[in-house]
Amino acid sequence: MDGAKRDRAVWPGDHGLTGNTAFLALGDAGLEAFRNALETMFYHQNSTTGRFPYAGPSTRSFNGGNASDTYHAWNLISIFNYAIFTGDEAWLDEHWTNITRGVDYILAGLDNDVGLHNQSTRYDWGRQGAGGYNSALNALDYHALTSLSSLAASLNRSTDLAAAWSAAASRLQDAYNTHLWDDSAGLYRDNTTTSLHPQDGNALALLYNLPGAAHPARAAAISAALTRNWNAIGPVTPELPDVISSFISSVEVLAHLSPHSPSSSPDATNEMAARGLALIRRLWSFLLDAPTMTGCTLAEGLAANGSLHYRGASGYNFDPAYTSMAHGWASGPTIALSTRVAGLEVVGWRRWRFDPVAGGELKQVQAGFKGPLGEFRVRWEVLLEDGEGEGEKVLVANVTTPEGTEGGMEGLVG
Repeated sequence: MDGAKRDRAVWPGDHGLTGNTAFLALGDAGLEAFRNALETMFYHQNSTTGRFPYAGPSTRSFNGGNASDTYHAWNLISIFNYAIFTGDEAWLDEHWTNITRGVDYILAGLDNDVGLHNQSTRYDWGRQGAGGYNSALNALDYHALTSLSSLAASLNRSTDLAAAWSAAASRLQDAYNTHLWDDSAGLYRDNTTTSLHPQDGNALALLYNLPGAAHPARAAAISAALTRNWNAIGPVTPELPDVISSFISSVEVLAHLSPHSPSSSPDATNEMAARGLALIRRLWSFLLDAPTMTGCTLAEGLAANGSLHYRGASGYNFDPAYTSMAHGWASGPTIALSTRVAGLEVVGWRRWRFDPVAGGELKQVQAGFKGPLGEFRVRWEVLLEDGEGEGEKVLVANVTTPEGTEGGMEGLVG
C-alpha cells in the first residue's frame, strides 16, 4: 500500500523533480497538478522583489515568512520545464512579467565583484551550513538563467533580454569555476570559505554542466569523486550528516546520466552513465525492498544506516513517524530511465533530443510519454553487425515525435 504522505503543500524545490515525474507518469493530469502548483507560486510572488515563496500557503514556513534563494531558482526552473512540456504560449504571455521579475531577483543577488550569488536566505531542502557563495544555489541560478534565456530567444520575446540573461549566466559560470573548484578533491566546495564538498552543489553542477567547455575533465572527476560518499545503500550527504537524501540522490542520478556533461573521453562518459545506473540499483532497491519500506511509494530520506530517522538530529527529533513515506522528490529514477536512459527528452521550446545510454549491460529499451505537444515514443536495441557475437555494435532505434517539433540525435553513450 502507499505510504503516509506528510503534507500536500507546494514546495518549489520538490517540483523541480516532481513536476517532471508528474508529466512523464500521468500526462495531462500530472501537468494539471504541476500548473496548479506554479499558479500558487505566481499568486504569492513578492511583487516588489520578484521572489517566489519558499513554500505554499498553510505551511508553517509560509506563515512564518521563511524565504529561500534556492527554492526561488527551483521555481524558475520548474516554470521552464512546464512551458516546454506544454508549449502553452498563452500561459507564458500571462505570466511573462512574473517570470522576468523572478529572473531580476537572481540578477540583483549576483555580486558584481565575485560574480556569484551570495546566499542571504538559507532555507533549503533541510541541509546544514548554507550561506555565502553557495555552490548549489549558484548552479541553480545558472540553469535558470540559461534555460529562460533560451526560452526568451525561441519565442522572440526580447533579443536584448535573452542576451543579457545569457551573458549573466556565462559570468556566473566563469566565477563558479574560479572560486569554488578544488582540484585536489576533484569537486566544488560548498562556498568560498569552507573545505566541505557537498553532494547537492556538485550533483547540480554536474547536471547543469557548470564545468562547461572550458573545463571538460571536471565532469568526469566530479562523477567519480561523488561515489566516495556512497555506503552500502546510498550516498551519505556531507552537508547533512548521517543522512541519505532521496532528493539530492535523485539529482545525482540525473547528473551521472546527463548528456550535458562533457568528459575527457568516451570511456569516461560511459563510466559516468554506469554510476548512475549503479546508484539507482543501490539506493532505490533499498527504498522499495527494505522491510521498513512500502514496496511502492518512496521515502523522503533515510538515516545513513537505512533507518527512518531521517534528519533525526536536524529538525525531526528522531521521530521516524514524521518521515514522509510517499515523497515525490525521490522519483529521480523515473525521470532518468524515461528520458536519459531511453534517450528521448524534451529539452527546449518544441525541441527534443535523442541521446540514449546505449551499450554496456543494456541491450533493449522502450519508453514514451504523451502531453499537449503529442506523443513521444522510442524503442531501441543494440545489435552486433554479424548477429553472432562478433563485430561492431549497431544501435537500431525507432523514434516517434509529434508534428511541429524538431530535434535530432546527439553523441551516444555506450
